[in-house]
Amino acid sequence: MMFGTSFTRATTSTVALAMITGALVLQPSDARAAAPAAPPAAAFSSALSSTTTASEFDTLRQKYAVMLAGGSTFDASDADIAARITRITATGQQYWDSMKKNSDRNRLWDDSPFGNDSASVTRTYQHLRDMALAYSTAGSSLQGNTQLKADLIGALDWMNTKVYYNGATMYQNWWHWQIGAPLALNDIVALVYSDLTSTQVSGYMAAVSYAQPTVAMTGANRLWESQVIAISGINAQDAARVAAGRDGLSALFPYVTTGDGFYADGSFVQHNFYAYNGGYGASLLSGIADLMYLLEDSTWDVTDPNSANVIQWVYNAYEPFIYKGNLMDMVRGREASRFGTQDDDAAVSVLASITRLADVAPPADSTAFKSMIKAWLSVDADKTFLSQVPVDLIVSAKDILGDSTVPARAELVASRQFTGIDRTVHLRPGFGFGISMASSRIGGYESINSENAKGWHTGDGMTYLYNNDLSQFNDDFWPTVDSYRLPGTTVLKNTTQPANSRTDKSWVGGASILGQYGVTGMELHPVGRTLEGKKSWFMFDDEIVALGAGITSTDGIGTETIVENRKLNAAGDNALTVNGAATSSALGWAETASGVNTVHLSGSVAGSDIGYYFPGGATVNGLREQRTGNWKQLNSSSEWANTTAINRNYLSLALDQGTNPSNAGYSYVLLPNKTSAQVSSYAAAPHISILENSASVQAVRENSLNVTGINFWKDEPTSAAGVTTDKKASVMVSKTTDSVELSVADPTQKNTGQVYLTLDGPATGLISKDPEVTVLQYTPTVKVKVNVNGAGGKDFHVKFSLGGAQQPNPAPIALPNVYEAETLPVNALTDSVTLYNDANASGGKKLGVNNNAVGDYIEFSVDVPQAGTYDITSRAFKSSGNGIYQLSVGGNNVGSPQDFFWSTTAGQKDLTSGSYAFPAPGSYLIRLTTTGKNSSAAGYKLMLDYLKLTPTAGS
Repeated sequence: MMFGTSFTRATTSTVALAMITGALVLQPSDARAAAPAAPPAAAFSSALSSTTTASEFDTLRQKYAVMLAGGSTFDASDADIAARITRITATGQQYWDSMKKNSDRNRLWDDSPFGNDSASVTRTYQHLRDMALAYSTAGSSLQGNTQLKADLIGALDWMNTKVYYNGATMYQNWWHWQIGAPLALNDIVALVYSDLTSTQVSGYMAAVSYAQPTVAMTGANRLWESQVIAISGINAQDAARVAAGRDGLSALFPYVTTGDGFYADGSFVQHNFYAYNGGYGASLLSGIADLMYLLEDSTWDVTDPNSANVIQWVYNAYEPFIYKGNLMDMVRGREASRFGTQDDDAAVSVLASITRLADVAPPADSTAFKSMIKAWLSVDADKTFLSQVPVDLIVSAKDILGDSTVPARAELVASRQFTGIDRTVHLRPGFGFGISMASSRIGGYESINSENAKGWHTGDGMTYLYNNDLSQFNDDFWPTVDSYRLPGTTVLKNTTQPANSRTDKSWVGGASILGQYGVTGMELHPVGRTLEGKKSWFMFDDEIVALGAGITSTDGIGTETIVENRKLNAAGDNALTVNGAATSSALGWAETASGVNTVHLSGSVAGSDIGYYFPGGATVNGLREQRTGNWKQLNSSSEWANTTAINRNYLSLALDQGTNPSNAGYSYVLLPNKTSAQVSSYAAAPHISILENSASVQAVRENSLNVTGINFWKDEPTSAAGVTTDKKASVMVSKTTDSVELSVADPTQKNTGQVYLTLDGPATGLISKDPEVTVLQYTPTVKVKVNVNGAGGKDFHVKFSLGGAQQPNPAPIALPNVYEAETLPVNALTDSVTLYNDANASGGKKLGVNNNAVGDYIEFSVDVPQAGTYDITSRAFKSSGNGIYQLSVGGNNVGSPQDFFWSTTAGQKDLTSGSYAFPAPGSYLIRLTTTGKNSSAAGYKLMLDYLKLTPTAGS
């Protein structure tokens, strides 16, 4: 799906476009410093397979050309189509006029010299592609222009002789040779195929086959490889290359649980640590959607069963992040720093992909996708989408808009935790709310290739409030906002964070309930600083409660929490009231107000007012300012740098925690879309109660909903809001007169065992539960345990009845006879383990612990269902390499080290380390640490069969 960047924000000289149906390829997303050694030339073949006819290739190529240029059946007098054709024509004319046509030329354009800068190869083919598009588009004044055709083909031949040919030396950046240039060249050949000789087609495609012989990479690069190979196969009538390109997609379909790719929760990660649904992920979606659409019902139809995941990506990875047609910047990585592709422009490729997929999806999904498109395009007042997509997609979009049988999707109502990328989205009628965070798993921000230079605090709990002011985060927000003071963050004043780094804290995530309400938390610890704190957000129906606790620092720098930093109207005079009294609307106003209970900021458009309630009162620093910046300060790459000075006006609100705070905190409530009077009424009778705000637990109840969110920050028994847990957890409780529902997650993603919870009060029975939940007791209190091992932060649910006949409590869970080593969850280890089949082992398997030195260890998570004092025994198999081990529970040594080496003929041996008192049911960490080895032993390893707990005599 072809689309261009917004020409209202960038000129063609600034942004060189390569439009491979849905992928911006002007800048390699994973550019490497040098090209690899040139691959061997791929054999070029135009021979057809026995089952493939030339007409099928022609059909596919013509279909692809329609995807690029629109075909000939559209109404060129349609205003939106005519405007698009005018732009296509102007761009083609611009590059035709500026192209060098002299016989002794050493380049085709001044902006693209050859010999050192490989980007010039891609850029040259992009310019030629723009000329080919104008030449091939019906209704363009350049359509069929014979001189344009001659100059275009002459330039293609020149490139194929001088620069890009079979056997050419590929210098500098591999990406331009293997992906960027061939993407554009493939398009050109598809567009002007009938004007080329078979020798020319063969020569051009031989160059592509030489540069890109096979699909070998991962992520977006793999997708682009697949596109290059499949389309070149269609152009060259090479069935094997079409099949290879299609088959290259298969590695992209499955969900991942670590590293790059799509996660089951809708997250998309690239470069191992960064949220990129709206960057690399959008490129994947676009290219895959194009190929699925193009190849449908052909010999090379995409039939991989896992391709069904692509349909689910739309619902889980994209729909929640598109607010009224704008793609949230918090999932765009460093691409948010690119001039000309702000959030409305960035959404175009995703909407185009969904439009394409609507034609290949099952009927119910097709209808749902069209409803999404209709809803988003209905609020696209400046026609960002229609001004950028290919003509055939304009036709498809307008057909959807005009189809009375397709209802516009209502506003999405959801509360989602994207635990794979440390992002939260909360969507309600009239507003959307996003949180971008960082952890030991996900980096704060990526800055490479001279991009995203000021992303310092975008991963520090920045909050995004979306409403009818759809230009809030575009219209040059990023170059003008104070990047030291982003909304939602708690920061050391005027300090930055290092790029491409991760904090050491893992507690980041949350839980949702009823599909509508959520709680999110983040343990803050900026890299290289002493600043720490616990931050939580409680998201209900018409309010978001933000709490901070345990804010402590010895950095000697002032600390502040930014409640708001909102872009204002052009005059900067949006009305601001504090405790109901108007403040100055003049730019430059600054005030520190104490005893603040309420603040109200008038929006720049209807439906964008925001209220702020400070429970118990607060001292608030307010500032109304005009700020000046330019895009080059964020992104100095040649493709995206723009030095034009931009002025925008902002209103900020902040809470000062002082220099070197100790256990400081804050609380405030965001009230989207409320009038000043409504904010005052809310403050007089708040719907929420802050039940606790400490470094141990933060809890808030929404009284009218009777929904409670709780973040437990410590691995120890802790009680709050009628819930007790023994481990770090994020919990939500929803209670009605006849039922209570519980949602539990492990935001640390480190717990390899169970979370035990108790609800104050009884239940009469079970209504429903996830398989990971085990009900231990209904009365006199509800008790459950939740297996969170390997859950990746996912929340689990259980619902109980409060009325009707009392169900008996489940039978107590018996202590396992043994804990098989091969099935015990491994919480941590220093070396590797090896699983062996052994008929003499109790479970038919034994676990080889491959420790190599003193201090090496393996740590298991052991679920102990009954409190008590137990002897802990390890059964080992005889091995000449067994070492001496100290057993410990939760860091406490049990007995003395045990020597697991023996020289007798016994094949197995039980060694009891000692006894340990387990104070309560729960998951305990049992560690075996190497302390030495027998002088006769060959190493420090351990061949382990099982662990066993036996009640200590007399206990």
